[in-house]
Amino acid sequence: MSGFAETWLALREPADQRARDPGLMRRALEWVRDAQGTATLVDLGCGAGATLAAFDEASPANAQVCHWRLIDDDPALLGAAMERASGLGAKAEPCRVDLSDVADIPLDGARLVTASALFDLASRDFVAALVDRLAKEGTALYAVLNYDGSTTFSPAHSLDGIVVAGFNRHQLRPKGLGSGASLGPAAARALAEALQARGYDVMLADSPWQLEGRDRELAIAHIEGVAAAVAELGVLDAAELDDWRKMRIANCADGRATVGHLDLLAIPG
Repeated sequence: MSGFAETWLALREPADQRARDPGLMRRALEWVRDAQGTATLVDLGCGAGATLAAFDEASPANAQVCHWRLIDDDPALLGAAMERASGLGAKAEPCRVDLSDVADIPLDGARLVTASALFDLASRDFVAALVDRLAKEGTALYAVLNYDGSTTFSPAHSLDGIVVAGFNRHQLRPKGLGSGASLGPAAARALAEALQARGYDVMLADSPWQLEGRDRELAIAHIEGVAAAVAELGVLDAAELDDWRKMRIANCADGRATVGHLDLLAIPG
């Protein structure tokens, strides 16, 4: 599983980095720099360290005023993230933690909690429990690349709408972050509402993937994943779905796809 996760994260990282909203990134960096002394940043589901790398690219001097607490349940990914941090000269510590239990997440002293492509996997009760802890700690949240349910392709196929709707339905299946259904495409706005209710100043910004020829491998992996998810639901004839999959893959080199995401920055009021 670790090998698959590392491959997928490496495939998506260039598209993720292009998609991040630069305005919210700047605001997050300002919040970090305003700390008295060294700021502790907690990265939930850190993967191979893409968020740390994005902060370093946006502001290399940031490494001198930050201490990263890298959290993941995958030891291989944690090792990759720590190796990356070392290469960037960033101060970091690895924390192997199962995120499903919010009470176990080490948030003490954190100035900012970060997460990338995480909250669409979470349930409403996970969000409520995490927001409660953030509010008690007075910690800001920078959560990016939350899938918002919108996907468009060019050239078009007659089944695009049905396939995307089926995929969005599949996204609601429980993923282990909290009990019950995952928030899926509703995650960013549900998170924003929960934070606003606790007095946070919440900002949302679009951060869509714009996939074209240079992203062919990622586009193929995305299409295969969407098709596999829809196949599990049985909402389309298998042959029709396979025709859609083959047409989409055949157009990855010359076509385009836009996959909608939302970035969120929440600052304590």
